Amino acid sequence: MGPGRTQSLIVTAVIGLLCGAAVALFAFLLARYGPSADGWSFRGNGAIAVYTLVPVLLAGGWTAIVLRARSHPSWLGLGLGAGLFALVIALADAALLPLFGTGADVALGAVLLVALALWTFVAPILAALVPNAGPVAVVDLLAGGVVWLIAIFVGLYVVGVVIPAGS
Repeated sequence: MGPGRTQSLIVTAVIGLLCGAAVALFAFLLARYGPSADGWSFRGNGAIAVYTLVPVLLAGGWTAIVLRARSHPSWLGLGLGAGLFALVIALADAALLPLFGTGADVALGAVLLVALALWTFVAPILAALVPNAGPVAVVDLLAGGVVWLIAIFVGLYVVGVVIPAGS
């Protein structure tokens, strides 16, 4: 494994750890101080909504990793775009209950969550099909994807143990 690949994996791991930690910290803050109104709340158990950011991170990160492994010049921008699209889906789901009530949440919430889950995998697959990019460096792709996934979950776990969202 060359120094460039090792450095790339270390950067991927550090960013993944920070992203996972940020999600866990956001869950903690939302559980304590989040908004609530008549019939809904993001406090306490309502803070579980924050964890829809994990598929957002996975979609954006995996897309960027696929494009980087293919030496695509716009790998970062397209990865961020895939993550932004996933974020829009997650925010739409989170907004259903407070803006439109339980009826809208029941009718559309599951659809949006399925769309988010599907996008998590569709975005990197589409990235593998982008024209005008090089062939896939399979080792870089697999190593980067696994490191990204594990780093996010380690960041979530460590911060979640230190300051649990329900504490």
